[in-house]
Amino acid sequence: MTERKTVLIVDDDPQILRLVKTMLGARKVNLLMAPRPSAALRICEEQEVHLLIADLALPEMDGDKLAERILKLRPGASVLLISGYYKGAPATARLGQVRFLKKPFFPSELIGHLRELLPEA
Repeated sequence: MTERKTVLIVDDDPQILRLVKTMLGARKVNLLMAPRPSAALRICEEQEVHLLIADLALPEMDGDKLAERILKLRPGASVLLISGYYKGAPATARLGQVRFLKKPFFPSELIGHLRELLPEA
């Protein structure tokens, strides 16, 4: 039996956290949520995270910077950044290290990224 992968969702909007949790709830993953980057970093220090899904516009630091810090803690993790304020993909996404999804998005789009980033989920 394959170990369940852990997905960490970071967004300061509780509605987005609930929405993404609902969209991914039926998948074979452990879902963790954090409303702020500092909470996300604490989670990543304490346990393995396989996929980070984070908003680009966050308090404390933007999602791009959070992704860089989490990839240093968990180099094997995948990252999906989401944002409704699209001005072009962030630098890490342009380098191919991070994927980007524009809000609003359909559940099928989010699940498609999940399947590509965590095929066993």
